Amino acid sequence: MKIRNLKFTLFLGTPMLGISGGAVFAEEEVHAEDRLEQIVVTAPFEQSEAETALPIGILSGEALQEKIGNSLGDTLKNEIGVNSASFGTGVGQPIIRGQTGNRVTILQNGVGVTDASNLSPDHANSVEANLAERLEVVRGPSTLLYGSGAIGGVVNVIDNRVPETLVDSPEFVIQQSRNSVNNEDKAVIKLDASAGNFAFHLDAFRRDSENVDISGFAIDEFAVEELEELAEALHEEEGHDEEEHDEDEFENTRGFIGNSDSESDGATLGFSWVGSNGFIGFSANELNNNYGLPPGTHGHHEEEEHDEEEGHDEGEDEHEEEAHEDVEFVRIGMESRRYDIRGGFEFSDSWIDSVRGSLGFTDYEHGEIEFFEAGGSEVGTLFSNEGTEGRFTLSHVPIGDWTGVWGFQFSDTEFSAIGEEAFIPRSDISSRALFGVERYTQGNLTAELGFRFEDSDVDPNGSCGFDGNATSLSGSVLYDVSSNSNVLVGMSRSERAPSVEELFSNTSSVACTRFADDEDLVLHAATGLLEVGNPNLSEETSNNIEFGYRLHSGAITGEFSAYYNKIDDYIFLNLSGEEHEEQPIASYLAKDATFRGIEGEVSFSLMERDSGSLALSLFGDLVDAEFDSGGNVPRIPAAKVGAELRYFGSNWSMHLHVTDVQRQDEAGDRELGTDGYTLVSVYADYHWSYNNDSELKLFVRGDNLLDEEVRNHASLLKNFSPEPGRGVTMGLRFEY
Repeated sequence: MKIRNLKFTLFLGTPMLGISGGAVFAEEEVHAEDRLEQIVVTAPFEQSEAETALPIGILSGEALQEKIGNSLGDTLKNEIGVNSASFGTGVGQPIIRGQTGNRVTILQNGVGVTDASNLSPDHANSVEANLAERLEVVRGPSTLLYGSGAIGGVVNVIDNRVPETLVDSPEFVIQQSRNSVNNEDKAVIKLDASAGNFAFHLDAFRRDSENVDISGFAIDEFAVEELEELAEALHEEEGHDEEEHDEDEFENTRGFIGNSDSESDGATLGFSWVGSNGFIGFSANELNNNYGLPPGTHGHHEEEEHDEEEGHDEGEDEHEEEAHEDVEFVRIGMESRRYDIRGGFEFSDSWIDSVRGSLGFTDYEHGEIEFFEAGGSEVGTLFSNEGTEGRFTLSHVPIGDWTGVWGFQFSDTEFSAIGEEAFIPRSDISSRALFGVERYTQGNLTAELGFRFEDSDVDPNGSCGFDGNATSLSGSVLYDVSSNSNVLVGMSRSERAPSVEELFSNTSSVACTRFADDEDLVLHAATGLLEVGNPNLSEETSNNIEFGYRLHSGAITGEFSAYYNKIDDYIFLNLSGEEHEEQPIASYLAKDATFRGIEGEVSFSLMERDSGSLALSLFGDLVDAEFDSGGNVPRIPAAKVGAELRYFGSNWSMHLHVTDVQRQDEAGDRELGTDGYTLVSVYADYHWSYNNDSELKLFVRGDNLLDEEVRNHASLLKNFSPEPGRGVTMGLRFEY
């Protein structure tokens, strides 16, 4: 494992991804032993973090409010083992231990999310972090219980859209904030109430922002030029004929990122009938998101204009090119409507302890809207995904020292893409899975054994398709070394079925091969590549082993984790140097790869008094990923280390957070390294309580206070769109 420029090598830490102080608003004191009593919702058993044999992290309560961003990746990016795959400021996909996209499963209250986020890096998740009550991140062996696509990890977004309990009196929250980095105005409201045996939930949000401020230029012209020279050199080395290429020209901006403004809104209405032994409920949610893609993302129109200047004989081609040559910018318009049914029942005097079931119905559309210099706009490509996801579990009463949860999960979706960027055929996608986990407890020892059998089917409505079976197994052992510490060993063998874009991008659904004529290839503008799928791909196989140590109570708390993940037939886009009309062609191939990493955090209680408490945390993570045949896996996040100082007073708190992100030199093929940077942020709040049942909170947060130029190595747009510059957020939150 290659480690360069690592300034801090001792990583210890808590199993938390944050500090949950939601239960204690008035005093605002949050102790480590209290935090670990949170029940892990995503775990198969109702356990606290200290008891579960899962590498898991929770962000909820005050900590979630403090770190909330406009995407899952942005909210979780500072947590150990987690980063964000940004694509401009409108997108932030979570990266867990170097894995993202199809290898990270996003759940909403335990049920999969149906959208198009895994198909392209410029597609945002159709979940809203601002409405979440808690986020749980599962890493390591037990992720196999949530889908074959969870090799990297699971992010479960938990809200109260289908209430499971009754409230004694109405609970109301309203929050308004403004961020200086993009003049963003954001409003959030939530309401929970009960009437008899019925519980009701309402939430809504709206945010509007302008272009994002940065320090310096948006486009790193030196890096872009260096990449072009590298591509030309590799092109000549591989023996391709030298051709003259017109350089793409994009308008560079200084002090802001062009077309980075956005607006989004959403609302949810839910209700449940709650009895003494269970509940059943329904919710409806609508989410709308409109955001711009920075200059340099959809540059293919410039190239089509170049083709026209060279001259085409066919009038139809000229007409198509003329229709697009004056595209000024591209925006994404996303609409998602989701309906959920959820219920649970607890038995008495039965071998069944409880049953739970969830169904999610989603109607999702995603339009890539092209705006022209002469005025007007049109939808260039329309993505649609309609589907149903379901999950049902049964837990049995203890049999000796064994307890267990068994379940069934299914998914049926219809995906289609219409327009100029429709490089994936209309497809029917389905999966069926049976899973289970059994837990053995004896004295200081806790062991868990899990399995998952999944059948996946992808039908591109032609003569070819994919029908495969994935078998996954896991085991973990948790041993209590003392009353406040334990060690964890976990192993798993997980299989992931290839996704629709990996199988059938730019392929003939009749011949089941790449199009015979390269003229039929359609550019994937977000990556700037002519991506070609491989219908002969088989399942990926991940063999993972993990070691961990937890110290979960006392003046010092912490966790250390080290893992080794060998993935056979790791599917990736391979750039061979082949081109068509100046556009590089990339094919999906399978090659063995190995991921290694360490992560952790340690927290010290420096002061505990009636007037307040002071705590210091040190944290860090590192992942190294290489192909077994040589070369680095591209866009692996750089190592990060940092410290956080937190003070909690009787009615106020202040936190100082410093993160040093190392330089990333382990670049993939046709990829440049990325400079390191230091992020400094400060958060402070003040609480006013009224009649012991309501509270007003004034909060302020400063991000990137050094105004660093941040180029995120995990972003495809790192040379065109840096992360936001210095920004200050101020807001008011009222809770009743």
